[in-house]
Amino acid sequence: MKILFVGATCFELYQFFENLKEAPENKGPVFHYKWHNLDIDLIITGIGTTFTTYFLTKALYLTKYDLVINAGIAGSFRDEISIGTVVNVKSEQFSDLGIEDGNQVKTIFDAGFVDPGEFPFTNGIMINPDSYQHLELPDVHAITGNISHGSLKSITRMVHDFDPDIESMEGAAIFYVCLRENVPFLEIRGISNYVDIRDTDKWDIPTAIENLTNELFRFLRQFATIKQVS
Repeated sequence: MKILFVGATCFELYQFFENLKEAPENKGPVFHYKWHNLDIDLIITGIGTTFTTYFLTKALYLTKYDLVINAGIAGSFRDEISIGTVVNVKSEQFSDLGIEDGNQVKTIFDAGFVDPGEFPFTNGIMINPDSYQHLELPDVHAITGNISHGSLKSITRMVHDFDPDIESMEGAAIFYVCLRENVPFLEIRGISNYVDIRDTDKWDIPTAIENLTNELFRFLRQFATIKQVS
């Protein structure tokens, strides 16, 4: 099985890849690893939808993958999704793709530029059709924007317009490219903070990364042939 991991930054995935066997002469931009019988590649795209779309599309052009996994941290809009929780993103929306019309912000669907039912959208939302046994993570709806929200005004608008569970800055790009290219994919996120007025002292990135790493290995065990040491 050949799996491509997509991360925005190195630090979000460093614990995971520290436990893999790196291929010789690993120079990138696609880095190659082995874990038991699994071939695992990694691209670090940088933050935001533009960089993510470019590097993911290029990687898919060069190699055929059985599964793409976007893994990283995210912010929660809901108190019940606590910091440290690892979630499975089942649906995504672009939160900053639209127009301002006076005091109102309209999405590209509201403005009539794109049919909300045009593939890969369903009522303006992208839905992951793939499911996997033993994933056993809470399913959430996410928004993706090129700005991490940190003011009451913008947060209130996000909640009103999209009713999201979490937000990231790359997820919807993964959904869009993989749906268009018909490649199975997952977006798995560890919650590092609440979406609120920005105060990084209240964030817990180490716990989010540790829990994310544990869940990634638990998930991969269903595909790996693991030799028992006698």
